[in-house]
Amino acid sequence: MKTKNIFKSLALICSVCCGLAATTACSSNDDPFFTATEDDAPRILNTDIPEGTGGNPGVIKTISRTENFTFEVMVTPVHFTTVTWFIDDVQVAEGLKIDVPVKTGSHTLKIVATTTKGLSTSRTCTLVVLPVDDDPVPGDDIYDRLVKPGTKAKLHGAYMSKVVKVIIGSAAVSATYNADEDCVEYTVPELPDGVYPLQVADADGNIFDAGQIELNANPEYPDVSKETTLWEGSFNVAWDNPFKELQKELINHVKAGTILRAYVTGSGQGAATTAWWRNILTGVSEDDVPGGRGDIMINGDAVLEYTLIDQSISLLKAQDGFLMVGNGYTLKKITVE
Repeated sequence: MKTKNIFKSLALICSVCCGLAATTACSSNDDPFFTATEDDAPRILNTDIPEGTGGNPGVIKTISRTENFTFEVMVTPVHFTTVTWFIDDVQVAEGLKIDVPVKTGSHTLKIVATTTKGLSTSRTCTLVVLPVDDDPVPGDDIYDRLVKPGTKAKLHGAYMSKVVKVIIGSAAVSATYNADEDCVEYTVPELPDGVYPLQVADADGNIFDAGQIELNANPEYPDVSKETTLWEGSFNVAWDNPFKELQKELINHVKAGTILRAYVTGSGQGAATTAWWRNILTGVSEDDVPGGRGDIMINGDAVLEYTLIDQSISLLKAQDGFLMVGNGYTLKKITVE
């Protein structure tokens, strides 16, 4: 009897174990990722896609221009869903993963999941692609951004010597570098009036986003003759203590026609010069001609004013930037207009 009971117990244990094993095996299929059917609404399951705030999409990634944008999504019902990727409303990939190059700028990324039954959901966010250190970065001068079709125009900015093409909408035109103004010159395409995407391209075919440009057959420019303060404080200028705080920065704020003003007080003499102590307009120094630097005598409050020319821009670039030199006066403010 005891032997029979032992066999019954063993059989019961085996039955329970087998049942548990079967239950465990089946439970792996209970994951909704696999059990959802094509009739179910699609879902994008990622928790690493940011939510927007204030009506603005969140930033999913910030990358360098030299990196590809890579990302992977999880969706359900996975076996019945197609994922499509759009950047700035242009389809760039399909599938659960993306690995694509993207030009510089801020872009709208849209991820769309669609089932075989036509049910759809999407997530929208922002992708930021940063330029590398020496990529061209066009500026936002109003005269560069509001142009007349068919005319010659200029585009200023940083590292513009690399630009060989200007692209307005889908129209690409050749660009010529103007070293004196550190800008490119081009002929505006004959396009209808309107606001267009603006891009620039280098000789290697890299394309850089530059925001927008407006074409208008009768452009009306606002009054932009506004004086802007670049530095304000109190700096005592002496022969052995020139003002250097804007030495490298000034070139980024001026071009031919810019009015540079130095607000000073004291009793002495001073001049705006390059870092080689040469007059910012003429390039002449005291070593060339006594008095040739053009120091201005200061007695009380005064404004030293210089209207820059093409040669000024060339001098600042070639001679290491800008100084205020002289002796016996206090510099209070420097402005440009």
